[in-house]
Amino acid sequence: MTDPVGYQAIADHYRRLIANRVIVDGQKLPSVRKLAEEWGVATKTAQRALTTLRMEGWAQPVPGLGYAAAFRPDQVATLRVAVNGSRQRGEQYASDDEVVILSAGMEQTGGGEADVLGIEAGRPAVLRRGRVRRAGRVIRMSYSWFPPELADLVPELLEITSTPPGSVARIEAATGRSTEITADHFSVDTTTLTLAKEFGVPQGEPVLVRTTIRHDGEGVIEYGRTYFPRHVDLRLEYSNRG
Repeated sequence: MTDPVGYQAIADHYRRLIANRVIVDGQKLPSVRKLAEEWGVATKTAQRALTTLRMEGWAQPVPGLGYAAAFRPDQVATLRVAVNGSRQRGEQYASDDEVVILSAGMEQTGGGEADVLGIEAGRPAVLRRGRVRRAGRVIRMSYSWFPPELADLVPELLEITSTPPGSVARIEAATGRSTEITADHFSVDTTTLTLAKEFGVPQGEPVLVRTTIRHDGEGVIEYGRTYFPRHVDLRLEYSNRG
């Protein structure tokens, strides 16, 4: 049964309160159970609303307390697009790009990944690591997490292959789950030692990070983080349809 109030309406409500300083930076947000009671929705919907706020930078987890409001003057809202009127899924590569899946398997989740996937921290989930090299230079590194139950439903996720139609398309074909929302959040971070070695730059260099969440209305299908070095010219094209 679909909740009469969607998670996005709840997230929008608290986003406005935080942006307008009605809820101040660091103030505790309602718990999942409290949100569910106040809005008359399932706890899954309430959790998704809080997760959305966290991924957009409007909330931050506080160990033992739940979530607290977060506000930055340079706050950048997440670009949200419906799939039937969105950027094309997957990446567009040049014909001579070297696309490699470096690893694929079950790995222990940290608090951030577990929170987005809706599982307990430490529970193993599917992780695929990828790299794209162009003209001898690494132009992107990707880390994609998938819910643990998909390991059995879509065993190809555990294979080191990057052949079409891609991970999300395979999931949809095998499970019947269809992506409804894709949320992209862009931020700037610094390179870890691993990323620095791959990109051939000093550790601590700026790097563009694209965090992507794909959701089918019932749960997260994919949670990915893609890193681009400073020499890459990133272009995204979005459709106005839908």
